[in-house]
Amino acid sequence: MMEAFRAGGDFHSRTAMNMYPYIREAVERKEVLLEWHPQPGEDKPPVPLLKDKFGSERRKAKMLNFSIAYGKTPVGLAKDWRVR
Repeated sequence: MMEAFRAGGDFHSRTAMNMYPYIREAVERKEVLLEWHPQPGEDKPPVPLLKDKFGSERRKAKMLNFSIAYGKTPVGLAKDWRVR
């Protein structure tokens, strides 16, 4: 989490990439972009953004990030994710 925060950019997408190996592989294969900074004349990214293709996983990463930041216990997080 700290590594993703220090890297900057889309913090939640970076966390998702570290939580799910298949997302990291998709980024490495350039099937999705972690983030996109358009250049003049570009109106859309060349491939989908991670946050669009893996929205569900990114939402879980976001929940994890905020849960840690606000001090949620592991039991509370497991309850939120419906896992034990």
